Amino acid sequence: MFRFSPNPNKANLVNWREWGQEAFDAAQQQDKLVMLYIGAFWCGFCQGMDETTLSNNETITLLNAYFIPIRVENAQRPDIDARYNQDGWPSIAFLTPWGDHLATVNYMPPDEFCNVLAHLHQTYQDQQEEFRAAALNQQTPQSATAQPPTRLRASAVSEIVNTLMDIADPVNGGYGPDHKFLHPEAHDLLLYRHETTSESEFLDHVTLTLDKMRNSATYDSEVGGYFRYSSKADWSEPHREKLLADHAGILMNFLRSFILTENDDHRQRAEEVVDFLTSTISDSSGAPFFGCQDYLRAAPTLGVDSQGRTTRTPGGIISIIDDWIYTDANAQVASAFLEASWVFGRPKLKQRALAVLEFLWTNCRTADNGMFHYHDGEPQISGLLNDQTLMGSALLDAYRFTGNQRYMDQAEKLGKLVLSNNSNPDGGYYDISERGPGHLRFPLTLLVDNGRAASFFLSLCDATGNPEYRRAALWALRAFTDDFAPYGVYASDYALALARYMSSPLTIKLEARPGDSDSRRLVRAVRIRLGQYRLTLCVRDSESSAAVYLGDGPERVGPIFHAEEIISELAASLQDTPA
Repeated sequence: MFRFSPNPNKANLVNWREWGQEAFDAAQQQDKLVMLYIGAFWCGFCQGMDETTLSNNETITLLNAYFIPIRVENAQRPDIDARYNQDGWPSIAFLTPWGDHLATVNYMPPDEFCNVLAHLHQTYQDQQEEFRAAALNQQTPQSATAQPPTRLRASAVSEIVNTLMDIADPVNGGYGPDHKFLHPEAHDLLLYRHETTSESEFLDHVTLTLDKMRNSATYDSEVGGYFRYSSKADWSEPHREKLLADHAGILMNFLRSFILTENDDHRQRAEEVVDFLTSTISDSSGAPFFGCQDYLRAAPTLGVDSQGRTTRTPGGIISIIDDWIYTDANAQVASAFLEASWVFGRPKLKQRALAVLEFLWTNCRTADNGMFHYHDGEPQISGLLNDQTLMGSALLDAYRFTGNQRYMDQAEKLGKLVLSNNSNPDGGYYDISERGPGHLRFPLTLLVDNGRAASFFLSLCDATGNPEYRRAALWALRAFTDDFAPYGVYASDYALALARYMSSPLTIKLEARPGDSDSRRLVRAVRIRLGQYRLTLCVRDSESSAAVYLGDGPERVGPIFHAEEIISELAASLQDTPA
């Protein structure tokens, strides 16, 4: 299903095709170049392209006559986006009939774009043999792909953290001197670093950033939520799209900051995120969440004044919702809602999280290839690595908060599918489980994906006690051992997984009334004083005084009722799940 700008346009008159072998077969049979258009639902330039260039009669004629036009969205097909996107959206890639890359442009006005179309068509007609030869020699894209497995470097965690702190903005918060993205994954890493070292600079930077974001135009003070990024360093010039996955991460950031600082402002801000998610990008069904909210300016209204002259009234700002259900982002929200349920004492958040997981498991899964990526009325695109590992991690979180064995069994099914379908024999895990046309014949082993996979397998090892999953985590981590500085913020998930891998596991069981302030003090003490361990927090509701137990076996220590009693010596002799 193709989606176009909600403003008037004629982009639907282009003979768009879905990505697939049929489109490339047609290109080969008709000996035409492929024009691959990668847009984003929330992208203003994409909407503008629909309304202008792709509504231009000459553009439509050229595309339909001389090209095979394929249209996808970045969120719909992250696998295609990873291979063909250049310099943002829209990315308009021109491909040989076999899917190999020739050129890419971004937004262009009609005349300029038509010149490009005419030039590429004529050049292809004149130089077909050269094009085909170049296509045969084209190799897999080398974007963040794995290296041959080697030994882990424990120093890599510090190197990645130091890179983050080197680009941390001490005045405005965030990372980098210019435009600012939300980057909740970087905050996760710095909060973990604070917990394991007790060094305040990491916590201070996260709280500075969260406060600066909340007190700026990047926070939507009218309906709530955080815009995806700001063009200015002080968060004052946001681009007005709000993504579901970002809000899952920001919610976790505020929850962890609140636990570590007892800053009630951060509790309130976490509650704001929950309210935005439940009121704005979900519906009354109360199960999954929608992909994003965007704002755009409606088309101007034309009229006639008293002298018979045409008038043009600018359109107002309208809100649009991407109402497709994305597995990876919904799984992240489920994990965040489970955490929020005990922090806030709001059991309905746990119920909502479990309902989301039930929807995904029932409606977005195939037995042989795991989770589908999105649901638009029907499940679409299975086998993407991120969907399996983020859903698996959320299921393990559900197991931690309910004790229901079913969730661990479901997570283990996904883990086994990843091992079977996504393993790269040279190290790490492929982003796709099945190859396809074009550059989908080149599976990628990506740093961010493998960091998440390693974290999932470590959690699965700790939950099941099966050392096979620790080896699976190592397989992901060993695929990347070179200089991480070029990745910048995007190495955060990997660093967090590596740090957890280097730690010994320790299960913490919390028994408390939901929302009990004593329970937060106990958890804060655990995270600060036992931060050297790979902690698994299991939460059980209790009407008794808040208490924690260290360990999960017959020699567990507890109950412990007072934070000052939690010291590392208590945990040192425990034998927990295999390290």
